Amino acid sequence: MYQTNQMKRSLRSALLLGAASAAAVSLAAPAIAQDQPVETVVVTGSRIPQTGLYSSSPVTAIGKQELKLTGSTNIENVLRMLPSMESDVDNQFTNNASGGENNVDLRGLGTTRTLVLVDGKRLQPADALGEVDLSVIPPGLVDHIEVYTGGASAVYGSDAIAGVVNVILRKDFEGFEADASYKQTDHSDGQTTDVNALMGFSSADGRGNVTIYGDYQDRQPIFQGDRVYGAHALNSPFFSGCGTPATHFGGFCFGGSGSSAEGQIATGGLTYFPSAGGSGTSDLVQCGSGAPAGCPVYNFNPVNYYQTPNIRYAFGAVGHYEISKMFDIYTRLTFSDNFTPTQLAPTPIISTFATNYGNPFLSDQERGILFPDCTPATCDPNSTIAPFGFRRRLVENGNRDQTFDRTAYQIVIGTKGDLGGGWSYDLSGQYGQTNTDQRLTGDAKFNNFAQGLLVTTDAAGNPVCIDPSNGCAPIDVFTQGGISPAAVQFFTLAMDAITRIQQWDAQGSVTGDLGGFGLVSPWAKNPVAVSFGGEYRQEQAVFAPDDNLATGNDLGFGGSPPVHGRYNVTEGFGEVRVPIIEGMRFAELLQVEGAYRYSSYNLAGAVSSYKYSGEWAPTDDFRFRASYERAVRAPNINELFSAQGVSANSGKDPCSDLGGPGNGNALGYSPSKALCQGTGVPGNAVFSSGLECPAGQCTALVGGNPNLKPETADTRSIGLVFTPTFFDGFSATIDYYNIKVGGFIAGLPLQLVLNNCYDPAKNPNQDPNSAACQLVHRNNAGEIFGEPVPPGGDVTTLSSNIARYAVKGWDMEANYQAQFADWGMEPAWGGIAFNFVGNYQPVSKFQADPTTAAQNCAGLFGSICINSAPTPKWKHNFRVSWLSPDNDITLSLLWRHISQESFDVMKFSGKATGTPCGYAFCDLAGNDDHIPSFDWFDVSGTWDIGHGISLRGGVTNILNKRPPLVDINLGLASVDSGNTFPSTYDPVGRFFFGGVTVKL
Repeated sequence: MYQTNQMKRSLRSALLLGAASAAAVSLAAPAIAQDQPVETVVVTGSRIPQTGLYSSSPVTAIGKQELKLTGSTNIENVLRMLPSMESDVDNQFTNNASGGENNVDLRGLGTTRTLVLVDGKRLQPADALGEVDLSVIPPGLVDHIEVYTGGASAVYGSDAIAGVVNVILRKDFEGFEADASYKQTDHSDGQTTDVNALMGFSSADGRGNVTIYGDYQDRQPIFQGDRVYGAHALNSPFFSGCGTPATHFGGFCFGGSGSSAEGQIATGGLTYFPSAGGSGTSDLVQCGSGAPAGCPVYNFNPVNYYQTPNIRYAFGAVGHYEISKMFDIYTRLTFSDNFTPTQLAPTPIISTFATNYGNPFLSDQERGILFPDCTPATCDPNSTIAPFGFRRRLVENGNRDQTFDRTAYQIVIGTKGDLGGGWSYDLSGQYGQTNTDQRLTGDAKFNNFAQGLLVTTDAAGNPVCIDPSNGCAPIDVFTQGGISPAAVQFFTLAMDAITRIQQWDAQGSVTGDLGGFGLVSPWAKNPVAVSFGGEYRQEQAVFAPDDNLATGNDLGFGGSPPVHGRYNVTEGFGEVRVPIIEGMRFAELLQVEGAYRYSSYNLAGAVSSYKYSGEWAPTDDFRFRASYERAVRAPNINELFSAQGVSANSGKDPCSDLGGPGNGNALGYSPSKALCQGTGVPGNAVFSSGLECPAGQCTALVGGNPNLKPETADTRSIGLVFTPTFFDGFSATIDYYNIKVGGFIAGLPLQLVLNNCYDPAKNPNQDPNSAACQLVHRNNAGEIFGEPVPPGGDVTTLSSNIARYAVKGWDMEANYQAQFADWGMEPAWGGIAFNFVGNYQPVSKFQADPTTAAQNCAGLFGSICINSAPTPKWKHNFRVSWLSPDNDITLSLLWRHISQESFDVMKFSGKATGTPCGYAFCDLAGNDDHIPSFDWFDVSGTWDIGHGISLRGGVTNILNKRPPLVDINLGLASVDSGNTFPSTYDPVGRFFFGGVTVKL
């Protein structure tokens, strides 16, 4: 007969459940007699076992069934759907600036502030930033995932500022299980195949088990050119301006990069491009005079990825053997190999070069423009040199391809056991290493390109380099299509880099209760419980680029200076849980907890983290909880040791025509001409288009700082757990959180530095010697772009501890499950379950330095906020599931929602906003800055057909809702790509997926 308890267990395991209810992963146990043992579990956020899954801080659990219902082939995709997660710049939908990793970001505080554990122990980092790649964990080995939202440094150490993601693996598996899945879009692209297998063996005496696993994934690419809304780079008339009518997608024009295939030459305050024509020398055409009205632009979108391809292999084993109750030896061995390519359009040249008066590729007209004061009688043809600004897309050199081949392995060995008298211990050591081989092709050598522009003729009248060393071939940039194959071979560049990350970690803890010492409250049944121990951890990272990449002797990728460093930390920690009242009127439970950790870093010094919290359950129906936690994050190796170098960052030059009179609405202000000149802009270039940062990317000077100190965060939370005995099957939680991070390590946002210098509201005296203006370095042409430095300009944005970050909000979750028979219907109709998870975060406030006002970026996107990508105020998931009477079929509908977003430039300039504008970024009057709220609906199901075989399938984004479209230049290139924010919104449309699991 169909059993009520069986029905409820199946429904609960099918849903995404939080620690709101004791049924989250393990099930609520029935009443147990006093003389029977009570099973305890360890919940993420504490080392002390407890009954049920109640916690003094919010914990959300993701069951294995949820992985199947979402059709995900990696853990990161499921986590990224949680409302408490923000978009990350490194995942399968990130192309530009991707490192081929899968990271998670709780609360939008950054991936380095979310600690990732496997069975309560650290997973090794994937890079010098200390970020963890979740793709090394095969989904088939996962039992469930616990997400602890809030600081947890007192328990786990550094990095747990926003919270902890703890991946719990399957234990004591026996038999054989194979799983295969396949997914693709309704465009018949983006195919992803995943195959994994488990094999488990238990010893004859039942005291040991070994489970081995293997996993293979093949993910195919989706190009931006494969979608109609991604095939052309889009500009809005408000933000980037339009040279053509803004009639596409409700208010956009086709745009692109000023680094066009034709090339642009800037000199004397004017910009030109070579005229079209046949072979041979051609003249220059001034941009903006006659037709065409502007310089040609290059559409870089089509060859960029919406979804990056990936091939992953993973295998390993977990096991244990219990020699005695005191010695249970355990181990985990993991290995993975991930190969991920990214692809960008051909190299854009954006720099200042020079040529000689006698260059045979120059026409008389071009020579007169570049050398207005020269004649053949007054200027030497080879030694008379003229500089010129140059932009060009090196289409002859092919696309810029970047590949990441990352292998990672980790070995964990430990022992745990019962010490008697209610005491136990856990002692372990682990070593992990990540090796990444990076290959960059399709770039060009800066020095060789500059050498090839200085050209003379040989005795036969053929063009040759003035300096013939290194096999120099002359380069003709003054004729469309004039770059020869020999010139390409001379300047083409492939670069390599090697990354080696190592982590050593040894820790031990002892846990027990103090009942034997009489430490039991007279009103409580359970004694005081404690846990204490110590940990030693060492991190080492080496990033070794080749000489060209290290020095920035390239034109497309930019410089990546070497990083080499290590640090270690020695820590002691302890926890205490004190039940004060249990099982009394108006106090079913009153309990307090505390935790403390002392960390001594060899570089950053000593720092303490601590926690105190409490729970009060006046009845079985309600439970109130509150906590305060001081969390810390030590600076990572990249922040400490990376050398200074340049980076292309989103920005708009206030001294260009975007900040000049009549165009000030692009920035919300206009600086004085005197200030622009005082900071290095030639008088004839002030408010000119020549100062615009190409593709909205100015040059930032970035780098590490060995004097950085640990960040500190104060996390406060208060919440309610509602499990009404009078409403069977229902549970809910609501929790308020407030996280304030001091000494936040960050480079100053480039646009913020420029605004602090040039905005009259922030620099009233328009003083070129102000602190912000001292960070702006212009080249001789007044530009703040161009590589390498010198002669390019830049804005200094080095890492420091002067920033602050604060987030505030509410987490909420509700679950309800019932049989239709409970509602008076036929039992044959089965049962139904509802799960709602939401997050409201009205505050996401960043303060770059103490002299700058904090900016609340909640509900905003754009070029000013530190994250650039949308930071929704409200997100929720609502899942409805139906389960058949025999528990063999589950059908589910998931509704995903994020709230509308506003453009940060409009917000901080105080300008009025209009109504949501659909797919258009804003109307022609520039009054509308909204991205409307978005909803997606997914359907999925599972079917256990018997004999150990189960099927699953579904469709995500069933309405095929395309993403909102935005100006291609308004955000960081890593998050604003393909005319949208692909890490926030579904960039590719409807996906179909199916899978089968076979158990023997």
